[in-house]
Amino acid sequence: MKNTVLATKWRPKLFSDLIGQEPVVTALVNSLDNKRLHHSYLFTGTRGVGKTTLARILAKCLNCETKGITSDPCGECSSCVSIDAGQFVDLYEVDAASRTKVEDTRELLENVQYMPTQGRYKIYLIDEVHMLSTHSFNALLKTLEEPPEHVKFVLATTDPQKIPSTILSRCLHFSLNRITPEVIKNQLEKVLENEKIKYEDQATKNISKIADGSMRDALSIAEQCISHGDNEITYENICKILCLMPSDSVNQLIDLLVNEDIESIMKIIDKMYYQSFDFKFLLEELISIFHQTAIYKITKSLNNSPYDSSIKKLSDKYDEDEIQILYQVGVSNLKDMEFAPNYKSGFEMAVIRMILFIPFDVEKIISQSDAGSAALTKKNTKENEIKKDKPVVIKNNTKKEKSIEIEKNTASSVAGLEGKITIEKNWDIVIKRLDIDAMTKNLANNITYDSEKNNLINFLIDENLLSVVTSKSIAKLQESLSHYFKKDILINIQKSNLSLSTLQKKNENDYNNKIIEADKKIENDEFIKAIKEKFNATSIDDSIQINEQIKGE
Repeated sequence: MKNTVLATKWRPKLFSDLIGQEPVVTALVNSLDNKRLHHSYLFTGTRGVGKTTLARILAKCLNCETKGITSDPCGECSSCVSIDAGQFVDLYEVDAASRTKVEDTRELLENVQYMPTQGRYKIYLIDEVHMLSTHSFNALLKTLEEPPEHVKFVLATTDPQKIPSTILSRCLHFSLNRITPEVIKNQLEKVLENEKIKYEDQATKNISKIADGSMRDALSIAEQCISHGDNEITYENICKILCLMPSDSVNQLIDLLVNEDIESIMKIIDKMYYQSFDFKFLLEELISIFHQTAIYKITKSLNNSPYDSSIKKLSDKYDEDEIQILYQVGVSNLKDMEFAPNYKSGFEMAVIRMILFIPFDVEKIISQSDAGSAALTKKNTKENEIKKDKPVVIKNNTKKEKSIEIEKNTASSVAGLEGKITIEKNWDIVIKRLDIDAMTKNLANNITYDSEKNNLINFLIDENLLSVVTSKSIAKLQESLSHYFKKDILINIQKSNLSLSTLQKKNENDYNNKIIEADKKIENDEFIKAIKEKFNATSIDDSIQINEQIKGE
């Protein structure tokens, strides 16, 4: 009993059967109906989107014996039947990948001048045409530009960038799109229903996603699953065959990631390794979930995917900035996976970075440190004397413990207020952590704290520096301060004729002191002294520069 694979059995026979390529089909149908035929066509696109199928349908349209040149061939005449069976003598299908030499091309073109044997036109279908050599393309140029009236060329390729521009300019170029997962899913279910194959909706949805725009890939995967599942396609079988992680396991992994349970994550990864799961695909799934979470944070709408519960957990746990960090860590590690010793270690590093690279919540840390400091007051003075220089370990609500070392001042160790960042006491630290442009930073460096009432903060600025105060820089500074302290802050800047102690002055004084200190070291250096004495040299004034490396807060 003859068995035909699904991809061949369900190859479209007419333009109306072709899916996902409506723009190309419309153009070809109109040109055929209006008898405006080109002598050479070029179909480009990824694998399995219908390039060769379009070429064969076009061959039938040009050679149909019943209807003549038409966009709707009969499919019953000898020419149509022969083309469908691959036995039409005037349709020359050439695999350019195996016939790359110029001698092969010349041999092919020797018979171009002769009239067709059976049909109306001779059709030369050259598949993967980009594989031809440069000399082969040159040999093809003249014939492709002015072929005999009874000859049509149809070229197909997955890589049009490798085709010379001289060839492209002689062809009518049609670019075939990747087929959307929805269209693939609908067509796949139609095929399975006609073949009387049972299937799960989640299974066909997953196949259409894995196919990556290729209907042929979708049918090939489906046929593999049919063999494995005894004429039934289930989501579980797909995961087993393609070594993919089931959605329930992905949700479990996300849950552990949210709870920062690194030990359980590592155990799951070890288990997946021995089950031959595809870690690269798993990381791509995590990145996709982070992407969907970022969209959910804005739109508050879900797509009814199996990861909806994970998306909600991530949205509740992390804010918008942290979701972006998770996404960026995932994408960066996806690139690095190729350079890792193996995909397992690459995935482990990705998960570790996702957990460790999420920034601390400053206000939460401060509140926890205050609570820890208050607890210390209940202990006797002798214990405080022993433990005051040791780091305080602060436990989060999650299972993972993060130790935060707080340098304590003896005078304020009980109150624990030194750890709290304020504009009055820590203006230099606050400026470094603000996301502001150069003009706004210049303003911040030249103002000094004066007073604060409710959410209004008063600053002073030297009356000779009023030019740095602009409405735009004030608005930007207000916005950045409000975002940093997570509350609405208004600022008011007043001029002053007093000598103000600003960060700009402090930085200038520090820099000048470093210059003086460096100058002294150079003058007292024995090697420099020896050079000056031997060559009667002198130092150039104001030639010393300090290269400083900025340290993060």
